[in-house]
Amino acid sequence: METALLYYRQAIAADPTLVLAHYGLAITLRQQGNLTGAISSQRKAINLDQNYLPAHYGLGLALYQKGEMAGAVEAYRKVLSLSESSRENIKQDSQLLVNTNYNLGLAEEGRKNFTQAISAYRQAIALNANYALAYSGLGSALRKQGDLNGALAAYNQGILINPKLIGAYHAVGVLQYERRNFSEAVAAYQKVSALDPKFANLSYNLGIAQAAQGNLAEAIAAYEQEIKLNPQNFDAYFALGDALIKQQKLPEAIAAFRQSLTLFPRSAPAQNGLGLALRRHGDLPGAISAYEQAIQINSRYAAAYNNYGRALADQKKLPEAIAAFRKATEIEPNNAIAFSNLGNLFRLQSNFDGAVTAFKRAIAIGREQVWADHTNLGLAQMAQGDLNSAINSFQRSAVLQPNYARAHFSLGSLYAQQNEKNKAITAYREALRLYQNDKDLEGIERSQEALRILTAASSG
Repeated sequence: METALLYYRQAIAADPTLVLAHYGLAITLRQQGNLTGAISSQRKAINLDQNYLPAHYGLGLALYQKGEMAGAVEAYRKVLSLSESSRENIKQDSQLLVNTNYNLGLAEEGRKNFTQAISAYRQAIALNANYALAYSGLGSALRKQGDLNGALAAYNQGILINPKLIGAYHAVGVLQYERRNFSEAVAAYQKVSALDPKFANLSYNLGIAQAAQGNLAEAIAAYEQEIKLNPQNFDAYFALGDALIKQQKLPEAIAAFRQSLTLFPRSAPAQNGLGLALRRHGDLPGAISAYEQAIQINSRYAAAYNNYGRALADQKKLPEAIAAFRKATEIEPNNAIAFSNLGNLFRLQSNFDGAVTAFKRAIAIGREQVWADHTNLGLAQMAQGDLNSAINSFQRSAVLQPNYARAHFSLGSLYAQQNEKNKAITAYREALRLYQNDKDLEGIERSQEALRILTAASSG
């Protein structure tokens, strides 16, 4: 390459008007990574011959690589406008126009002008229907515009043309993950792995999809492979920590989150994850410190405020915990978990009106374990003396989750309070059966004691 540079420079020294020498020098400089020099040389070639299409195209490539998207778009559009004025150029180098439209699409996409990008990619395809890369680019722009079905069709067409189009397989994996089609995402990533096991971020994305399937062991292996390939990938350490928490491997999770933070100290999610692991490991001061740092990094991080509140509640600092939960709900008014936690603390403080309001809000928003909110609402209503509403809440909880022992036990307590002994015994027996299934010793003992008292009262 140095020899080529020498020849081009000698040619320019001999004849500074030699367009091809400036053009060739620019290409070689770009290949070397000297983008500033490449841009300068392409512009010199253009100044000598305004109609020399390859120089405009080369200028666009160099500007794009340098991150100057607007300049790249201008250069590519200049190629297209000049070609329109010379039909002969189109006949002589139609592939240049295909490539120009494709790269114009990349540059427009880089500017987030997705409609223009889609138009450019489609024009490239119109000129060459077998241009697989253009289908891949089209898929990318359509996905970013929200047309996931169109994006998937474009990616698949590109793969059909070129079965080794690795980027398209990887993009299909990302898209299927976004659609929550985790099995299809894993299958796409595995196709990438068969073609190039070291493809950038492959193992990380594969692990994310496997974790979403619940295959934590496979996900952890994928994250560890990503870390082996790219030890600086702080996202991989974070994801590894998250998976290890779910496996209750808390010391290992703590180490992973700390390594993520070593690589990227201002990661609020990693501080939050570290807090979760430390809290479960019994280190409440460490957890609180981690949550506070997460909030300091991102003052709008509702999940960190919610977790902060839980740790403060563990330390019996209820007013501070309530303030943290309130902050979480201010940031995210539809944060059902924060409202649920707020309701639990209100109930502990005997603020039953506040508890009822909070639990009703959590139920209205909805969450995965909403039946627990119905039971807690019933307990608060029961404390208010609103027994009919409490019965409805407990019964609703049992309908949503028939195996939730606490709902049946609470229903038994309420019936016992109303002196409906037979109904109470039935509810307590169901609670006992469920607690026994769960091997919940405390629940078993409480249910047996409640039944003993009721049975003694009935026989007396």
